[in-house]
Order: sequence, then C-alpha cells, then structure tokens
Amino acid sequence: MSTAAAGMLIAGAARQMGAQTRPAGGRRQITIGGRRVKTIDIHTHVYVRDVIPLLRNVDIGGTVKSAASGTRGNRLTPDFLDAESVRWMDDHGIDVQARSINPYWYSLTDRALATKLIAVQNAALARDCAKFPGRFVGLATCALQFPDLAAQQLEEAVKKHGMPGVAIACNINGEELGSERFDPFYKACVDLGAAIFVHPQGEGKFDGRAYPKGFADRLRGLGNLGNVIGYPTETSIAFGSLIYSGTLDRFPGLRVVGAHGGGFIFSYSGRLDANCEFSEGARKRCAALKKKPSDYMREQLISDSLVFNPEELVLRVRQYGVSQVVLGTDHPAPWPTTGVDHVLETPGLTDDEKFAILGGNLSKLLRIPQFEATT
Repeated sequence: MSTAAAGMLIAGAARQMGAQTRPAGGRRQITIGGRRVKTIDIHTHVYVRDVIPLLRNVDIGGTVKSAASGTRGNRLTPDFLDAESVRWMDDHGIDVQARSINPYWYSLTDRALATKLIAVQNAALARDCAKFPGRFVGLATCALQFPDLAAQQLEEAVKKHGMPGVAIACNINGEELGSERFDPFYKACVDLGAAIFVHPQGEGKFDGRAYPKGFADRLRGLGNLGNVIGYPTETSIAFGSLIYSGTLDRFPGLRVVGAHGGGFIFSYSGRLDANCEFSEGARKRCAALKKKPSDYMREQLISDSLVFNPEELVLRVRQYGVSQVVLGTDHPAPWPTTGVDHVLETPGLTDDEKFAILGGNLSKLLRIPQFEATT
C-alpha cells in the first residue's frame, strides 16, 4: 500500500470516529463532522457525607450507611468525587456529568426526617457540583413515599438549586412507578420541565423489596447476576409499569431515562405489542392506552448508551430513533466500552446521530447549552 493510500485510510478512520484533540494540560475534546460536541453523561454516581449525622440513630442497615457515606468500596472517596473525577472526565472526553445519588431513603417512615435529610442532601449535591462550574449538574433526590412532599422537594431542587432533573428508583418500597399515588410528583416533573432518571435501588440488599420476592436469592452468588440481570430486569418492570398503567398517557410531557440501556424492554418491545393481542388481561389495558407499548419508547422513554456492543446501540437508534438514546457511563463503576469511544467507534451511526447521543439530546433534556457552532 502506498503512503498516500495509507494516509487516506487514516483520514477516513478519523472522520468515522470523530476528531479528537487535547490541548496541553487540558481536556480531551470531541469534534464530530467539524462540530465540537459538549459531551454529557447522565449516568454517574456520587455520595455526600452530610447526611450521615442524621442517620446515626436510624435503622436502615449498615450497607446503606456505608454506601451513603462513600465508604463502601475504595473508588468512592472525597478526592475521587472532586478533582480526581474531573481529571477522569478530561481523560475520557466527558465535558459534563449529571450526578445522582441512589435513592436509599424510601424506607423512611418519619416524614420530618425524610424532609430534613433530602433538603441536606440536595443542597450538598448542588454545593459540590458548583465547585467546578460547567462540569457537573445534580439530579435531585425526592421522598416519593410521600408524593406531595416529593413534589415540593423537586420544586425546591429546580428553583433553588438549579437542578434539571431527578433520580428515582425502579419502585418505591415495592410499589410500582405506575401507581396513581405518584401522580402529584409526575405532574411536578412536567410543570417544572424536570427529566427523570430511573436507576435500580440495589440487589435486594437495602429493604428486601428492591426486587420481586425471591428474585434476589436466585441471582445471589451467580457471577454478579444480581447486577447484570437484576438491574436491567428492574428497569424493565419500571418502564412496563409506566406504560401499562397509563401514567405516560396522563403525563405526555414526561421524559424518563432508564439506566443500563433502559433495561431489557428496549430489546424486546415487539413482545409487548404482541401481548396486546395475545392476552385477555393485556387487551383490556392496551385498549385504554393511546398508542401501542413500543411507541412510548419512541417518544417518552429513553435508553442510556450502556449496552456494551455496537450492534445493540445501532438497533436502538434504528428502532426507536436517535432522540431516544443518550450517553451513560455508570462512572465510577469500571465497566469497559461504556463511554465516548463506544459511540464514536460504532459503525453505522451518522455524524449527526453520534452528536445527538454524545450530547445533543441531553442538552435539550437537561437544558445544558451546546458549544456555539463555528464557521
């Protein structure tokens, strides 16, 4: 092969993946089709220790306390969550992280404690995000076991702390997300323009009700299946509940992002549609819906990009539209092939589609302006 031909191949590969530059001492910058994209990651975890004094005399289990304090596992230290996290973002081409805290507090029955704890937690998260302007946004926590309180907490988070969304679990103490009891909270989300990020609460560890009865026991000890099968299953149940309950019809302005690729439901939506004709019980529910189940995944339910292989990523885009896929890394979990390069290196995606997944979609959803186009 001639030197000129080799050069043409290299240039073509660079155009396929997107140009990448890194000024000396600066962050890795991603440019696609000549446009600098502000990359935004919706799936990142963080903890604040400010809540620990409020929990010393509360029986919520040692696992929850260690997770909330950042002492569970050596990755979640104060330094990692601040300057070290920014260095990681710079190295991996992430401009903005949306930080969320797993919602451990649904088991609290003391309304006053839930009110105070979440006020402290949301304020602390906003404070920590503000330490690095333009690099982080916080996703609020709300006490959904008290739906009216959750609506008030969301309003404070949006109006006082500037949070563009909220992180919730896949069920609330065993109550499915499609329960009409949560309608005041969903109404607040729509009224405030707040996006929802849904993430499993854990492998049945915290209150015994994170998974269906007996499910966690079947997965425990089988090669981390509680995570790799349990988490997407929980998200699938949550999304199925939002669809079949009519919640998404009652609140057509809701936009809900599911962690871990939105669960298995995005890979099997044809079965949901077929079920509307197959099952008598499903026919009754489907008859009350305004559209077929898979259509909600084309309009209101969104998948993060944590699907691990390019074929699955392309399938999501082709089946549901590029607007329904956003960047998610699960940082600081050390998964391989979850970040910017996974999107850049996926064959079959256009430059416009890569731009949308890496940041364009979340710019709209989380109200984070993109970089101005240069001519």
